Amino acid sequence: MKKPLLAIPLFCFGILSASAQITITTADVATASKIIYQETDTLPAVSVGTALATSQTWNMSALKPGTKDTLSFLNANWVPNATFPTANLVMKQGYQNNYSYLTNSSTGLFIVGNTANVDFGSGTPAPVVQINSPAEELMIFPATYNSSFTNNYIQTTPPFYINTNFGGYQVDSARGKSEVQKTLIVDAWGSLTTPLGTFNVIRSKEIKVTHDTLDGLIQLFGTWYDGAVKSADSTVTYTWWANGVGFPLVTATMDSTGAVKSVQWLVVLPATGINEVLSSANVNVFPNPAENQLNITIEGSKTESVQLFDVTGRLINTYAVENNNVLINTTAFANGIYSYSIIGKENVILNRGKFTIAK
Repeated sequence: MKKPLLAIPLFCFGILSASAQITITTADVATASKIIYQETDTLPAVSVGTALATSQTWNMSALKPGTKDTLSFLNANWVPNATFPTANLVMKQGYQNNYSYLTNSSTGLFIVGNTANVDFGSGTPAPVVQINSPAEELMIFPATYNSSFTNNYIQTTPPFYINTNFGGYQVDSARGKSEVQKTLIVDAWGSLTTPLGTFNVIRSKEIKVTHDTLDGLIQLFGTWYDGAVKSADSTVTYTWWANGVGFPLVTATMDSTGAVKSVQWLVVLPATGINEVLSSANVNVFPNPAENQLNITIEGSKTESVQLFDVTGRLINTYAVENNNVLINTTAFANGIYSYSIIGKENVILNRGKFTIAK
């Protein structure tokens, strides 16, 4: 895996009339049950401003929607993982089982590792684990103008099943190692305006150099081919943080010429979401694929409702559950893949799944 699954630095809303220098602390990180909605503008007409400058003004009100990303923050006890016992916060990406395990402390915010289920082309998703040693530091606390740190770490990916052809050989499994040298400095502060509003912010500049090595287990020989793929990558990223938001307002990635390549920006203020438990609720969805009608039956757990989402993650409708059953008229649904969430008492997600409409 070339990149960490999720390497995103983490941070009430107020329209401020004057710029003032602020300090970011552990209290400015999103807490469990918060949901973050971001957009990525790949043609941004914005400037990151100058370095080592105080009381700057950034106007990014021209940012446009692009690719949407949904991040859910969970209590580490809700997604237990013995590989990362020091994590006290978990970040989930989208509706897939992709997780980053975080440690939020008085001294900083860290990623101790990541897990995901990835389909490498075999049709069967494989569980993949990434372990950071030491943990990747996202921010030092307290963070204010001129705060800085250096963070060198190694990210290892233990062997995982891949079953794909590479260079004419069938590769059974792969394992990876990334050596990362990272520096970060809070190099400016001031006032930032986005489509969401105007905020007092500090800005950090992160430089990361990554050397990746991927080994492959060749089926024909039954031995590991070390260093099957080697690559190096260097990135420069600017991030704007505000008090009480819980997540970066803006993150700008630069290209090799120093121009802004893409910008992730917060679309709405983080909202309290639904706790995800994924309990023993037994769900039966039929027919699948469906044409004009879909039945969802739930056994083994008391449920309140069923939420349906389209392929982009947009909520289509919420249906009440009666006698552990929901009958949905899908006549107006377009062909494609949809997902559902089974909601229990106190807004707890009991189960998730997908179905297809084919007419």
